[in-house]
Amino acid sequence: MTETDPLNGLVRPELLALADYNAGVSLEKMRSELGLERVIKLDSNENPLSCSPRVAPAIAAVQPGIFRYPDREELRLREMLSKDLGVTGDRLAFTAGSEDLVSILFRMVLRPDDEVVTVVPAFGLYEICAQHASAVTRKIPFTADWRFPVEEIVSALAGRPRVFVLCSPCNPVGVSIALEDFDRVLNAAHPDTLIVLDEAYGEFVKDSERGRLFERLKRHDGPWIALRTFSKAYGLAGLRIGYGIAFHSALAEAIYKVRSPFNVSAPALAGAEAAYRDQDHVAATRDFVSRERQRVAGALRDMGLPPAPSDGNFLFFDCGRPARTLAQRLRQKGVLIKAWTEAGYENHARVTIGNTEDNDSFLTALREALDGEAE
Repeated sequence: MTETDPLNGLVRPELLALADYNAGVSLEKMRSELGLERVIKLDSNENPLSCSPRVAPAIAAVQPGIFRYPDREELRLREMLSKDLGVTGDRLAFTAGSEDLVSILFRMVLRPDDEVVTVVPAFGLYEICAQHASAVTRKIPFTADWRFPVEEIVSALAGRPRVFVLCSPCNPVGVSIALEDFDRVLNAAHPDTLIVLDEAYGEFVKDSERGRLFERLKRHDGPWIALRTFSKAYGLAGLRIGYGIAFHSALAEAIYKVRSPFNVSAPALAGAEAAYRDQDHVAATRDFVSRERQRVAGALRDMGLPPAPSDGNFLFFDCGRPARTLAQRLRQKGVLIKAWTEAGYENHARVTIGNTEDNDSFLTALREALDGEAE
């Protein structure tokens, strides 16, 4: 080993060169760093109403058996979901969060120099996970008015990329793709291309639109998988559980060959089962987020910081200045938002829709930060 390279070439150099994923800042770190008891954490898109009250008793109930390994086949949760989704249970694959599933999928299907196509700005792990596999990412920007660039996507699909990832509602923008545009995209995809529909925020879509993309995806002739999570609308981010719905059981079986044998913990399974049974809580979360999102978006527009249209539990807005600078000013006031660092979008930030008090604190701190610039 040397001082300049303590690993002495042990780790692949292209992996060491990767950018770190910006996962937000922990409340504990911020309280310690700022000396504040109350920190407003609006940088990770967590559920403003927390999880269902049914979750804690369900987790407590499995504690006596915590010395045993969890149910590797996730039987109860699998049965509930497959019935509602209209697919056989063997097409479901559960992992420690939907981003874990992205990592697993990309390791499974990508070869060096394969191409992944996605729309940007985008969830950063798509590109990072592609780089893990020595694949390349082709990033197609949204239109200036925040619509999916359908013509450019169709053109890119003609090149038969190995993977096309579409997130709807899109993280970080929040916009959803129209059903007719999604239909065009699927019709343009070659059978060699795996379509990945990331629906991490799908539960926040309004009733008349929710589930329509998945129903269309089920009729797609090529390989596909839809990704979902219990971290957002179900409020279980700390438990780490998500799942994929595959076009065929063979893909789900392959995922279980690659993921660790007991990938989802017993508390996570119990929590997810309880949360899924409480759809009233999910509906209450969706209604609350919709009202508060509209209110916060209006306040941002009044401040001259227009947000993109959003169906998620967050807003992506134009700061009119380097977002890192504005986010740092808010941080000093104990308010955390996520400044976007992706090339071309450095003047944008994403803010989670929190509870009413947290949203008010964010808007007050933002006004103070802007007023401070004018002085």
